[in-house]
Amino acid sequence: MLVRDIMDLSLEALPIVKLADGEHYLNEAAENFVEGGFILVVDEKGCLLGKINRYNLDQGTPAHKLRSLIEPVKDTILFNENAFELVSYFKEGNKGVVYVIDQEKKLIGAVSWKNRAVHMLSRIKDYAPFFPNIFDAMYEAIIIIDYTGTIIYVNHAYTNIVGVPAGKILGKKMEDIEPTSMCLKVLKGHPPVLNQKILIESIGVQVLANITPFYVNGKLQGVISVFRNIYETINLSDELKKMRDIAQYLHNELKSKDKLPRAFNALVGNNRYFREALVLAATVAPTDAVVMIRGESGVGKELLAEAIHKSSSRKNYPFIKVNCAAIPESLLESELFGYEEGAFTGAKKGGKPGKFELAQKGTIFLDEVGDMSPAMQAKLLRVIQEKEIEKIGGKKTVHVDVRIISATNKDLETMVVKKQFREDLYYRLNVIPIFLPPLKRRKDDIPLLVDYFLKLYCKKHNKGKMIVSSEVMNIFLKHEWPGNIRELKNVIEHAVILCSSDMITTKHLPWYLKNAQADDIKLPEWQKETLPELVEKLEKDVITRVLKKYGNKSSAIKALGISRRTFYLKLKKYQIDISNI
Repeated sequence: MLVRDIMDLSLEALPIVKLADGEHYLNEAAENFVEGGFILVVDEKGCLLGKINRYNLDQGTPAHKLRSLIEPVKDTILFNENAFELVSYFKEGNKGVVYVIDQEKKLIGAVSWKNRAVHMLSRIKDYAPFFPNIFDAMYEAIIIIDYTGTIIYVNHAYTNIVGVPAGKILGKKMEDIEPTSMCLKVLKGHPPVLNQKILIESIGVQVLANITPFYVNGKLQGVISVFRNIYETINLSDELKKMRDIAQYLHNELKSKDKLPRAFNALVGNNRYFREALVLAATVAPTDAVVMIRGESGVGKELLAEAIHKSSSRKNYPFIKVNCAAIPESLLESELFGYEEGAFTGAKKGGKPGKFELAQKGTIFLDEVGDMSPAMQAKLLRVIQEKEIEKIGGKKTVHVDVRIISATNKDLETMVVKKQFREDLYYRLNVIPIFLPPLKRRKDDIPLLVDYFLKLYCKKHNKGKMIVSSEVMNIFLKHEWPGNIRELKNVIEHAVILCSSDMITTKHLPWYLKNAQADDIKLPEWQKETLPELVEKLEKDVITRVLKKYGNKSSAIKALGISRRTFYLKLKKYQIDISNI
């Protein structure tokens, strides 16, 4: 039970003066406050500032001077504190009022020393001083009656479920509130109730209840009832059914993800986000929807575009790739739309068809579309809208039936804001965006990808079956792969070519990954040493590790990047004995 559940003095019942905008305002209770004494002071937000003697208000003291006359109010309590805190306060003989505030110190009411609920709480606290906090943390409602049938406790959940404030029933007889209550029957000897549906007749609420008598020193002291709204229980059952249905759906989805079209077989990985991208791509593949594949360079955007094409109704027609960043701006228009004979100096006899024309009834893949100039963006937009092209030097338009798949590693949204990419073209191309995660975000797929590429390149280079050492795999898992899948492919092919055995070790890796194989240097823990002392400790550790790794002084000096003289000075300084390494 919380303090707010048993407040017996509302905000309106408290004499309050509000200070705001250089003025002060009295509420009705303060206006009618004729006795001498103090009035509460709040600011314009209702936050409690303290108290002030009514005499100062009667003397017409200006509002700006009233603040200096405010005295602190010590007897305050947070509204969400456990109500048992008030028992201790009033047991000490205090006969005043405790003011209730929220976390922002906003005044919301008060509890007086005459509060009946507080007196009931003092009785139940004698039974078990430790359990009120536990009861108030429970989701189920709790009501306790003593051996006389008097209600001596309800928790906070009771108020929420039944809708009756605790202050209205504490101290009252159960037979006056609920004459047919099962609590009274159990008190008179009825067997305990376990998970039984009961109707609280006074409010018409059905609950699922457990009602049990309790004893102290072998003597019956009362009955405790723990219950919850039966409709909430039914709802929980429904929610459980929904969760089971969702689990079944997800299980089916996972199964469906294993049934991607055959064209997707070259896209290897089980990472959740990667698989979600593949499922989306497979879903839109049979349609003619315009797709934009987003992701860093090397994540496999072209491979996914080709898989979409091969899984579509256009699979028997051309798949034409265009790298918009690789073609000079001056040539891009002729590459995309073609040209007629004599269109410009050097134009081929008979002209040349453009990529759109070559992709007729098939798919055109516009890679790095974010690198297009504004002029080319406008011309591409016209093709998408009108479904026709006009060759350079031509006088008539050519209808094209082409599906467009684009790709970019650029932040197009920012480019649109900066007017670097046409907003209308962005929306035309970004109908179905598919995001491919970088390899550093799908490191759980690295062992699978390594195995896939090993088989691929061992076959390509006529090598036997190979595996990678655990040390190599650890390097792969730690590496950030800025070049993504493309970089991993190159590393595996590099290692396969150099390896003459059946196991790839660190010596078969490219130089930049070999350097990554050194054990991580563990920084010494600070034990109140000075910074120079810590540096010396780390320096000695590094020199020892490097000597152990390379086995000779010359290689160690080269790896450390220091002069031979400095190296020997360090050995002497740190008393490093090479013979023992």
